[in-house]
Amino acid sequence: MHRSIRTRLTLAFIFVSLIPLLLVGVVLALQSLNVQSQQALRFQREVSLRVSTQIEAFINRLELQLLTATKSLRGLDPQAQRDFLANLPSYPRVFQAFSIIDANGMEQVKLSRLNITTQADLQNVYATPEFSVPKNSNKPYYSPVRFDTVTGEPSMNIAVPLLNPRTGQVDGVLSANIRFKEIWDLIANVQLTDGESVYVVDAQNKVVAHLNPSVVLRNTLFTIPKDGIFTEGGLDTPAVVIASNQLQFGSQEFNVVAEKNVYIALALAIQTVVITIALLVVAILLASAQGFYVARQLTRPIQALAGAARVLSVNAEQYDPTRLADIVERTDELGQLARVFQKMGSEVKNREESLKQQVKELEIRIDEAKRQREVEAIVETDLFRELQAKATEMRRRYKLLREGTAEFKVPTDTPK
Repeated sequence: MHRSIRTRLTLAFIFVSLIPLLLVGVVLALQSLNVQSQQALRFQREVSLRVSTQIEAFINRLELQLLTATKSLRGLDPQAQRDFLANLPSYPRVFQAFSIIDANGMEQVKLSRLNITTQADLQNVYATPEFSVPKNSNKPYYSPVRFDTVTGEPSMNIAVPLLNPRTGQVDGVLSANIRFKEIWDLIANVQLTDGESVYVVDAQNKVVAHLNPSVVLRNTLFTIPKDGIFTEGGLDTPAVVIASNQLQFGSQEFNVVAEKNVYIALALAIQTVVITIALLVVAILLASAQGFYVARQLTRPIQALAGAARVLSVNAEQYDPTRLADIVERTDELGQLARVFQKMGSEVKNREESLKQQVKELEIRIDEAKRQREVEAIVETDLFRELQAKATEMRRRYKLLREGTAEFKVPTDTPK
């Protein structure tokens, strides 16, 4: 495909103008996107860590209350133990059920905020982990999260050993069931930005705490991805910046997850990319206009010279040196070329006119020579000689008649 010099120069100017700007724009956009991505990810990690610290402090405070309560429960009768547990600061808002178990695994006292318990409700829990673990390890036990079949609300048991201060042996276990409603409220009080959310996922990938309680109540499952930026994989929005922090309570693992809508988290980087694209579009338009203008300024004299050369090659007589007057006045190389071409064109025109004049003169000479040869050919014939002789005789006789001395004599010969 043929491309003119103007097109090539225009494209060259566009490429020369855009390539540096494009490289700078791409580098700045990528750098801004990378920095914003790192900042957004770091911020989500800080949020998850902050919420994890609050939740850990909250659970540890509950464990400390239970351990403190074990020291006061010794020596009390069952009714006094019930009254003591009912007056704990976290009951019934957080602790919703208590159970005091003796060294044989038999419940001695049972207290619930939802149900009235009697002696018949006491059970032997010797084979359950909430008794055996504290009894054998002398350490607190944390049960897996359970969801209430009626309300759907999650809860967890914390069991701590009852130590005999004289023997150091475990005489029993104090077990408490804690609600996650307080953790929900704790998450709800976290200062979050637009498009951000925080939630807690247990080891079975169940969401046990969320800003929106309905997410928990419908037993939502969520597999936590690695920290990073994903176009799909968020819980609340598909495209997210997500980070998590693990909490360990006994044998139970929890992950506090902080996520944020990626388009909000990377708004500044996206804005930078949009501005860069807009600048590139403007640069393309300016470079195109500038390239077209400069190419036109460079190619217009060349086109004029080409037109003059074409006229000169077809018909030198129509060549007009004044057409190059504007270009001749230039002080650059094109002006110098135009002056040389103007002089050359004038010389070619004059030479061609001179040659044409010479050709005309030569044609005249040739015609005269041709006529001369034809006359000579006629003169040299016998007929022409006879006619010439007769004409001479007639002129002689005519002269004699005029002089009166001629004798009339009829010619005896006739022309053949």
